[in-house]
Amino acid sequence: MTNDVCFLIRAFSGGGAQRDAVLLANGLAGLGRSVSILVLDANGPLRSLVDPRVDIRDLGRGQKLKMAFALPAVRSAIADARPAVLVASEASGNVLAVAATRFLSSERRPRLVLREVASPMQAKTTDPYIQNRLAYRLAPWLYPKADLVLALTEPVRRDLVQHFRVLQERAVVLGSNAVLTQSKDVILNALNRDVEPDLLVAVGRLSKEKGFDVLLSAVALVKQNAPVKLVIVGEGPARPDLEAQIKTLGLRDTVQLVGFQNDPGVFLRRAAIFVSASRHEGLGNAIIEALAWGLPVVSTDAPYGPREILQNGRCGELVPVDDPEALARAITANLGRPHDERVCKERAADFTVENAAKAFLNALNLQGISFH
Repeated sequence: MTNDVCFLIRAFSGGGAQRDAVLLANGLAGLGRSVSILVLDANGPLRSLVDPRVDIRDLGRGQKLKMAFALPAVRSAIADARPAVLVASEASGNVLAVAATRFLSSERRPRLVLREVASPMQAKTTDPYIQNRLAYRLAPWLYPKADLVLALTEPVRRDLVQHFRVLQERAVVLGSNAVLTQSKDVILNALNRDVEPDLLVAVGRLSKEKGFDVLLSAVALVKQNAPVKLVIVGEGPARPDLEAQIKTLGLRDTVQLVGFQNDPGVFLRRAAIFVSASRHEGLGNAIIEALAWGLPVVSTDAPYGPREILQNGRCGELVPVDDPEALARAITANLGRPHDERVCKERAADFTVENAAKAFLNALNLQGISFH
């Protein structure tokens, strides 16, 4: 069987990078392309998001196939699928894809597209997955071998060129990301908010780079002057530390850690403000989802993504990273402040699955990458 595009994904239990890849695959299938997903671990909630038109190839055969032992299975799957284009995401997947396509004959080798979904200069030391941190050490030698490396922001594109040896002409800013499954019309016309005026919502993996420790400190400051509640949606290794901090700050009646949720919209539709306290980002998908609900956003000016999404503050307020006092002031100022929901929604509509799929195909076309 021959595919136009194969996506290499670490796991269906993964986070933003894997979800983006699944939605982009769906978008390409919706545009009539033959698409398959090669996945090392096919168990997880993201599997239910895969479009029926997308072929799933479970390389672990029901088990979790570790990245370190995946090379033979990936090479075999590529030989079977014979894709015109192989797309990988996140550092470990990118390195694996380069290794799997090395030394293939020109007739069998697909054109290789890597998606850099993080801020690599920060992630190479702080990524929560050790395989990604190790992969970034190899990236300066392997990333340049790809036909195209896609970045989500211009600063990341510059990092790829300056620090990871990617040729200028092969490093491209995609300009969109597959975040929202709704159409632009649905986003602009949705009227199903039920706002609680004192509710803050934050969404993300409970890990150091998301800055939830700073957010908790900021909420403690806000609470001194205004009634406020905070719901944090997400799961991760920092949960015990955050629970201890909540207790220390006396926030047990103020803050809820509700864990991973398939549909954060259950909480976003009730929120007065969406808050992001990240120390660094690949883009900031949760910010986009909040804008789609018409929510006012307060975010750190983290590298990279929030400033680009919020258009230098036009669609939300930016504050310095690791500054709970500034974050608290911005939250307090935005509680009850009128804002233009349509501006938020119009910006979010730039990040639909359809837009991302079209931008992806355009990037391939500009590089002279075609299908069979």
